[in-house]
Amino acid sequence: MVGLTSDGDVASTLLCFAVKSLACKYVDLVAIYPMARLTAEKLYECYKDVMQQLSKVSLKVIAMSVDNASTNRKFYTDFICQGQLKTHVIDAATGQPLFLIIDPVHTLKNIHNNFQSRKVFYCPALDDDLPDGCTADFHHIVELYNHEECMSLKKAHQLRPATLQPKSIEKTSVKLAVSVFSDSTRDALHFYAKHGSKPAWRGTADFISLIIKLWNILNVKSCSKGKHKRNKTMDPIRTSWDWQLDFLKDFAAFVARWEMSKQPGLTRETFLALQHTCLAISECAIYMLDQLAFAVVLLGYLQSDPIESRFGWLRQLSGVNYYISTKQALDSDRKIRAVSLLKFSNISLNEIDHAIQSRNSDTQIYSTNYDSVADQLSDKLSFSYSPSASDLNIIYYVSRYIARSVCRKTRCHHCSEALSNSDDLPPMDFNDVMPYAARTFFDSVNRGGLKTPTEFVFTLTVHCWRVYEEMLAKSDFMSQFLATENHSILFYKIMDRASCHHSVVECGLNNYTCTQGHNLTELVVQRFFNCVAKNLVNRLTTAANLHSEPASKRRKIDKLCSRSKD
Repeated sequence: MVGLTSDGDVASTLLCFAVKSLACKYVDLVAIYPMARLTAEKLYECYKDVMQQLSKVSLKVIAMSVDNASTNRKFYTDFICQGQLKTHVIDAATGQPLFLIIDPVHTLKNIHNNFQSRKVFYCPALDDDLPDGCTADFHHIVELYNHEECMSLKKAHQLRPATLQPKSIEKTSVKLAVSVFSDSTRDALHFYAKHGSKPAWRGTADFISLIIKLWNILNVKSCSKGKHKRNKTMDPIRTSWDWQLDFLKDFAAFVARWEMSKQPGLTRETFLALQHTCLAISECAIYMLDQLAFAVVLLGYLQSDPIESRFGWLRQLSGVNYYISTKQALDSDRKIRAVSLLKFSNISLNEIDHAIQSRNSDTQIYSTNYDSVADQLSDKLSFSYSPSASDLNIIYYVSRYIARSVCRKTRCHHCSEALSNSDDLPPMDFNDVMPYAARTFFDSVNRGGLKTPTEFVFTLTVHCWRVYEEMLAKSDFMSQFLATENHSILFYKIMDRASCHHSVVECGLNNYTCTQGHNLTELVVQRFFNCVAKNLVNRLTTAANLHSEPASKRRKIDKLCSRSKD
């Protein structure tokens, strides 16, 4: 009977084994075991059965990755390593080493959860990364989010309320950890520490920078990622003496010193997982390069992401339910296998593109209906809002992104010349005295591959910001704006009229067109609105949920949270 264990009990969980190729993208779910109560002993019996089946089909197992659950640690220590945890063991059947890895993704989530719950970390020194050690305080991230919460454009744009106060079910999401340990959060902390009278934030930024460096090394899944991002920490491992492997060993020693110092830091289990994973992965990479003659090793393949992705696929096919039954899981797995066999279909890409274009062709029909509304709203503008020095820095950075986005869309050489260059931006004339240049933040995050925006893009983006901030400040203005259907078209029409204002009419912002006929003003305004609209929607949604969250949704969240604690 489906849903019963081998002992005849009703299954409460499914123990799944998946295989992932270290040389290509092949992934497959090879075994599903219904379990009423998972123990290390049962896990070991299933492991032996799976290894026997894999040997029959000539699949060579190099490494095994599990999360940091207590059952998995006991399985590693007591049954695989015979009482003392090791980075690898010798497989009795093949005589080859089997590397035991604790999933780096799960470890990253644990670091974030520890940081969020314990608030303050005192870290020892680590060579060039932390020469004097550091003090990392989670309250600095909360203060950073609160400081930028009402801004239209944010330097730490990945932070959100769930990052700061996650529910128990949300703590299983790696997106929360990545939003804290991200380049944008680190760069924002560094910026405000230097230019915003927040010198204490530098220690938090240094700690986040260290974790980002570790995560970049462990999450490489492409040979060209480091070259594309101009970031050497994202380069793959090519030799057994590459600096990344030395860093992993040094980081493991750093974690050991941190734990021995008894200073506030991670939990004992997270200290163990972090140190063990760095050593095991570095040894596995060396074995693959020297013994198996791999030309390149992608450490991102030594993760549990493939099986987690398969779990998400199973849930999607089962009605987007988080908790699914055994029958639903088995039926969904059969559907996945059937779909995987269909490598080709009767629908061509041209037919798909035609269907998409026909759906979007009606946009121009409705654009004329917003002219009267745009006239009314543009007449209310006073152009009394001017950006501060901090605002100009993020506007400059966003204008660079907008220029790049437009150039990639049009693929036009003339658009590229009109929107981006490698020359310094001419100084802008603002009434406020700026304590630092508008491109300070841009220069701090530039690794050499970013082109500066032209004066036209920057001036137009600043003008868009001034109009948008004035709209936000006037409740009647915003109510009339939000009452329309297509806000993007309406905002462009407002900017089309605002660009003729006497304060900017000499800049030539209105209907600026390249020699190939691309309306650059419209393209820039649309992308600016996409940036600020996302932050506006998130803010409105958060405010609405705080005051009027449906009772059914609260019950569902409470149910998920209570189960996740079990």
